Amino acid sequence: MSHARFALLPRDGLFCKDGRGWYTSDVGRSHAHVWPPPSTLRGALRAAWGHSLMARTQEVLTPEAWERETRGVTLGPLLALRRPWGHRFTPEHRLWPVPADALSVGGQLRRLLPRPTDVATLGPDDDDALEALWYPPLPPGKPDPLPPFWTDECMRCWLRGEIPAPQSVPELVRRNDVRVTLDPATQAAMPGMLYQAEVLETLDRSGEWALGVECALPEEAPGFPRGLVGLGGKRRLAVAEPVDAELFTAPGDLPKRAPGLRLVLATPAEFQRGWLPDGLKRGEHEGRPAWVGLLPGVEDPVVLRAALVPRPLELSTWDMARRKPRATRRLVPAGATYFFEKADGHDFTALQTLWLAAWGGGREEGLGRVLPGHWNPEEGRT
Repeated sequence: MSHARFALLPRDGLFCKDGRGWYTSDVGRSHAHVWPPPSTLRGALRAAWGHSLMARTQEVLTPEAWERETRGVTLGPLLALRRPWGHRFTPEHRLWPVPADALSVGGQLRRLLPRPTDVATLGPDDDDALEALWYPPLPPGKPDPLPPFWTDECMRCWLRGEIPAPQSVPELVRRNDVRVTLDPATQAAMPGMLYQAEVLETLDRSGEWALGVECALPEEAPGFPRGLVGLGGKRRLAVAEPVDAELFTAPGDLPKRAPGLRLVLATPAEFQRGWLPDGLKRGEHEGRPAWVGLLPGVEDPVVLRAALVPRPLELSTWDMARRKPRATRRLVPAGATYFFEKADGHDFTALQTLWLAAWGGGREEGLGRVLPGHWNPEEGRT
């Protein structure tokens, strides 16, 4: 097995339809994901591997053989990237989903700090571990909308426990492509075949967006993928460009130790019990019900103090081999933020080892990649 690292640069935008249906029979409208989900990337790379395999063997793969031969193409960390024209990709070009514990009110960025409470408002009465979770008080005022991504500098600052200075992050521009099918006999639009597709523009005057990919391949394949890659709906073309390994490494200014762990999802995650990370179970801590257990990359038992989780990401995909839709999956969205303390009260150390570590299921798809950060539980207790 070999590994490849590259950036995929879409040349004609991206169309990654979400699970919402089409509206009205004559004028359909689709909605797109804010950013391509990891399953879209893996599907595109499996397709590229299958085409390269057929080119090498001069044999046409059956759907069953295609499924079998491409199963070994698995994803590692995935990144959103943006660079000015003429620049080579470096870590400063990384973009990260805005964490769920960030709030802007009146133009001022604030940090949501979870606090213990005795008011039972979070779930059913019989879920005592859920009721024991901390939650943050909200400042007065209407929250301002936040961009979908932060720059690498902003996220590193946030993970260190600091408030980043305001920075301008270019917004992804969306356009509506109108499609119509004409009836050859009447030269008029066919009913039900007039629709709109929401396309993400990835090129503008100041620079370009890309997707950073680290993947494992079934065998040695230098220079994979070769040529153009079909990505997302309508197989819009993307160019592959090799990148350095430093693009996926932890920054040197991460905190070396922290009394509490702030954990931000860099990619959507799939946990067995919905929002709750795998490895935790109901127990007691300090005489109160709590979610306790072990986490990947953390040797000592931990207690979950708080979880700030936005509404789930509904993921609907298509089985190309069987030609039918797969069951819809509900994922924890990127940006969800969890707060942990060690059960023995000691500090967390070696946070760099948790950088882009994989939690939960769907690891072969690049799901559950995490970003570790500093959290001081005493700020919430005061």
